[in-house]
Amino acid sequence: MSSSSDRQLIESLQARLQVLEDREAIRSLLNQYVMRPDEKDWAGYAKLYVEDGVMGFDQWGDAVGHEAIIKAVSKEQAYEGLEHLTANIEITLEGPDKASATSRLWFCATPKLSNPNDNFAFGGIYNFALVKRHDGWKLKSMRLKTLWSQGKDTQKIFPIDLSS
Repeated sequence: MSSSSDRQLIESLQARLQVLEDREAIRSLLNQYVMRPDEKDWAGYAKLYVEDGVMGFDQWGDAVGHEAIIKAVSKEQAYEGLEHLTANIEITLEGPDKASATSRLWFCATPKLSNPNDNFAFGGIYNFALVKRHDGWKLKSMRLKTLWSQGKDTQKIFPIDLSS
């Protein structure tokens, strides 16, 4: 191999490795996105967003910025038991510092762990816009389209009733 072809090969491998590293960092961020609320780490959840990030739920509207996001998501504190699961994550890199992703959400909450039959669940599609900064990948925005719900939200936290 000539030094030019060696250089091209190394550059190609570096670019492919960067794609894999970016995808893995985004996948980790999206996993943290559903784990932090279950741990009731509201501030940690908000810090997954850029400072002016937008958390958008089709029934709640938008929460813009860390403080508004903390205020909105911490309403889930009313539940003793929370479970957010995401699956079918698809990531599209749109440049070296911009990406989008989709995934499916399954959410379940119960006010009292001693009464797990009193629960509320819903599912939907997450759409994320992400940016890469000096401190890694962050969420620019999240939009959740709720597709179904089951049970009754006895805590009246989520204005969702798709069960009928």
